[in-house]
Amino acid sequence: MARNSFSFTVFGFEPRPQGSKKYVGQRTTAAGNNIPLIIEASPGLPVWRKAVSDAVKQAMIDSGDLSKFDGAVKLEAVFYLTRKPSVKRAYPTVPPDVDKLSRALLDAIGFGEIWGDDAQVVKIEVSKKYATGEAGVAVTISNYP
Repeated sequence: MARNSFSFTVFGFEPRPQGSKKYVGQRTTAAGNNIPLIIEASPGLPVWRKAVSDAVKQAMIDSGDLSKFDGAVKLEAVFYLTRKPSVKRAYPTVPPDVDKLSRALLDAIGFGEIWGDDAQVVKIEVSKKYATGEAGVAVTISNYP
């Protein structure tokens, strides 16, 4: 049986963006061709992905329902970012961008195996705000429509 809705949270980890790349040099292939080495610019991305993936798997176990979504889904997420003491603005209107945070989140959720592919997501409602406690994310996924 397919799942209808699912919620989970990840706190204690700063949300990381995915998508910006960084050139770090070249490498030579076995055929002798030089190709560029490009890596993700966000150094904390692997740790963030693992935290999200682990949270998805644990929430599935805790719910007693290991089924996946099998059709179109809607994703709602609120990212809670750390506010530096010197920052006075009400909202985090500086990077990381919500689209890059969302990209990292969607891929990490997929690693948690709650859906077959993040292409199933047809609607996204995402926001970012400053955390009053720990940084992280709160997510709800539901069938769409």
